[in-house]
Amino acid sequence: MNTAVTLTAEQFRQIHNALCLASSRNIEETVDIIREALQGAYAQDDDAFDRKHSHYRTVREKHGLKSTWSLYKVEDLDSPHPYPGSSFVIYNDHWGHKPMHAAVWGPNWTDIYKAADACIQESGDGHHVFIEAFELKNGNELHLITGS
Repeated sequence: MNTAVTLTAEQFRQIHNALCLASSRNIEETVDIIREALQGAYAQDDDAFDRKHSHYRTVREKHGLKSTWSLYKVEDLDSPHPYPGSSFVIYNDHWGHKPMHAAVWGPNWTDIYKAADACIQESGDGHHVFIEAFELKNGNELHLITGS
């Protein structure tokens, strides 16, 4: 899920009733009722994904970054990140080369994005360019995890 979704009272009733009556219906009918009731939630999730993806792309283009932000739990890259004591991003690439380090020069997610992008660019890896997670280690080391 890309966002917290809201169900209407009618959608909740449909899902609840389908689950309560599941033993007296065939499974396909129950699943169809639940899917229909969740259509609004799926639409909300799709809209959140599209909004975030567009925001991430705008930030990437504005700052000339090459990597792709794929950490969809972050709503707004201009908001403060939760790692105030971390001044560097550390990246151990997929081939075990020497770890790359890049300074985080500000308090926002964009500043972490810039540091992560610098590490990925320094690694020379043109395949694992999707920023998927960060792990805080040893109190203040922010380790980048990428994917392809």
